[in-house]
Amino acid sequence: MSNSLMAVFLDIDGTLVTVSEGPFSDDIAEIETAHQRGHRIFLCTGRSLGYIPPEFQEAPWVDGIVAGAGTHVLLAGKTIYHKWIAPNLLHDIIAFYQQNKKGCIFEGENDMYALNPGSFDMIHDYYHIIETPDDFETKYKGAVITKLTMEGEKTREERNFLENHFRLNAFENYFEGIILGESKSKGMNIIIEAIGIPRENTIAIGDSENDLDIIRAAGIGIAMGNACAELKAAAREITGNCGKGGVGQAIKKFVLTDDGD
Repeated sequence: MSNSLMAVFLDIDGTLVTVSEGPFSDDIAEIETAHQRGHRIFLCTGRSLGYIPPEFQEAPWVDGIVAGAGTHVLLAGKTIYHKWIAPNLLHDIIAFYQQNKKGCIFEGENDMYALNPGSFDMIHDYYHIIETPDDFETKYKGAVITKLTMEGEKTREERNFLENHFRLNAFENYFEGIILGESKSKGMNIIIEAIGIPRENTIAIGDSENDLDIIRAAGIGIAMGNACAELKAAAREITGNCGKGGVGQAIKKFVLTDDGD
């Protein structure tokens, strides 16, 4: 690795935080050191902007954010790219999930909205509750929704309905819908073109299926020790687990070593 400045793209869930803890001091110490030396640090997450905690959005080491798995890209706090779900499609999605009774989260630019919360363990007190298919045209008019998260495993009926509009990524107890044509790697490309850092000087660190494209596209793709098997197979390197210094270890090895560490 040369002494050129690097652009580091960091997933959040399963990378910087576990389900109940994080971010972790061992990781943040190395991230801050890299940032102080001029390297650029970007959050690159499946979470919509409205679901990213203020402690991340306002962290002094965050140079930009790829949110909603590429649907919303910010650089130095300003939006430079944005895609969202059309209001007529939101109407149809609400009607669909009202009929099948499954929990569905609509992740927004500023807020989060929930339909059929039930026992969906991702539902929290700060979600606005959706009651009718017209809610985004009346009660929540003007809300910008960039991503979906659905309860449980995706059924054939859901696939038939959603796959015309979304890429569906499965997790243990839920799956997410990413607007077709959008991805974390696309968000990375938008940022590095804007800041003038070549692709070979990019590092991506993640743990799940929605990190596959950026792990493959980055100059160095790094899978967390707790990553899914498919991501580990695609990555150039595998680091430690989330919560065990994995991110910090990767930054120390691939970003800070040639800086004199």
